[in-house]
Amino acid sequence: MKDFIKRGIVIAIFAVFLLYLILLISQWQAITTPEYANLNIITYSILIALCLYLIVFYGMYPVHIKFSRPALLVVSLALIVVSQTIMRNSWPDGIFIGDIFSVAGVIILILFPTNILTTEKIKKHTAKKNEVIIEV
Repeated sequence: MKDFIKRGIVIAIFAVFLLYLILLISQWQAITTPEYANLNIITYSILIALCLYLIVFYGMYPVHIKFSRPALLVVSLALIVVSQTIMRNSWPDGIFIGDIFSVAGVIILILFPTNILTTEKIKKHTAKKNEVIIEV
């Protein structure tokens, strides 16, 4: 039951981020600052891919990925830096993409490297994989 709750939390958080991105795409909103306007589509693509990656591999179908903690640490730090430098925050227009993905980066930075949201099934699979059988 606890694993189901953990997976539900991951799906819910990143599904909300994904839905907000889809809302912005449907309104043709620019999510980058004017200096980085040529990176708008690339930024959308990367953020959507990141949300889908987290929803699928940490929520719907949790699997053991060898370098998941270091990779998510780098992704979260990059997400925080990029959201504060490239992404746009426009309060009158209702665009809060920089702040939202800064929060997403902090969530990833805190929760995933500490293995809080790693399911028991994955922990058992990893322990069994690392088990050494010694025959006498």
